[in-house]
Amino acid sequence: MKAQLVPLFSAQRTSQPAVDRQARLFAESPAVGILNRLPTGVAVFNASRQIVYANDVFCRLANTGHGVSAVVGLRLGEALSCLGAKLAAGGCGTTELCRSCGAAKSIAAALLGQDTAPGECSISRHGVERLENLDFRIWLWPLRHGGENFHVALLSDIRAEKRLDLMERIFYHDILNLVSGMHGVCELMREEEEGTRNAELDLLLFAVERVTDLIQSQRDLTLAERGDYEVAANKMGTLSLLSDITALMRRESSCRGKTLAIAPDSADVFFSSDRKLLTRILVNLQKNALEATPTGGTVTTGCHQDGAQVRFWVHNATMVPEEARTQIFRRTFSTKGRGRGLGTYGTKLFAENYLGGTVGFTTEEAAGTTFYVLLPCGEPA
Repeated sequence: MKAQLVPLFSAQRTSQPAVDRQARLFAESPAVGILNRLPTGVAVFNASRQIVYANDVFCRLANTGHGVSAVVGLRLGEALSCLGAKLAAGGCGTTELCRSCGAAKSIAAALLGQDTAPGECSISRHGVERLENLDFRIWLWPLRHGGENFHVALLSDIRAEKRLDLMERIFYHDILNLVSGMHGVCELMREEEEGTRNAELDLLLFAVERVTDLIQSQRDLTLAERGDYEVAANKMGTLSLLSDITALMRRESSCRGKTLAIAPDSADVFFSSDRKLLTRILVNLQKNALEATPTGGTVTTGCHQDGAQVRFWVHNATMVPEEARTQIFRRTFSTKGRGRGLGTYGTKLFAENYLGGTVGFTTEEAAGTTFYVLLPCGEPA
């Protein structure tokens, strides 16, 4: 026999006259005029989790068409037409589905005395014309008003955010699978062909690899900004890493007619870090330096140990303009025009937020510009 689950909350409700009195207490408050102008939904509920006040945005989220009077006395899931709230006679908070509800967990934490209880919730409901999903972020905190205890719930509609997140994940997954298939076909063709066509296939393979790297770079940046990137530490040597990256960058169009060299006094330091992220960081720095260097110029890169840290650096002979220096690591700033500006921003984001390092630069008219990355020799935290 299946065990009977104890409801998350009691089904008991406050009497309708008491709820109406509490609703009048808030309706007469001068704060109502302010709350109705907030861009997020606000609902106040009593000790029985019944709504006694809701602002205009919450009422639009509830989609009842009858204003606050339509939601007074209801619980959160009932006001938002959650299908799960109809699975038991006790309503919202008493069904088996409520145990996995983000909003219910936040309400439970708030009722147990947590000062601020944040969470996320996704509910299914019958919309005006079809079944729809409602995603929102919720914050709750206690409120003492008129000698009684209440809780305030602040709701932010994040449906657009969730849709974008899903679309991005599907896009990156599908496009990487497609490019991977193209790469496999190119490899097979190169094995079967001989002579001059191999050179053409090599160029095609290089282009496919660069497209793959660009897609992965954007995907990793998206994950990093959300805090979802997972660092994978690898043991490596600095010279081997620099040699691989420099060989790659010499094939880039930005290196055409220019010299990219590794400083001869660079030290070979063995350390642990995320090789993929660090490669991306050093590629960005070398690419920026090459783009800032005129034809015939030289970009030099190097590395050495600096106490318990390893320092990578990239130098070019030009100087960063004074007006750009304070903005160089901003997300959308670039000296190269619109649609650029993720290189130095991504470098700082990856190095400092994920690899436990420091990114900076020095620039002078006589000495040129040097960007550097300082990383711990041990594994990143």
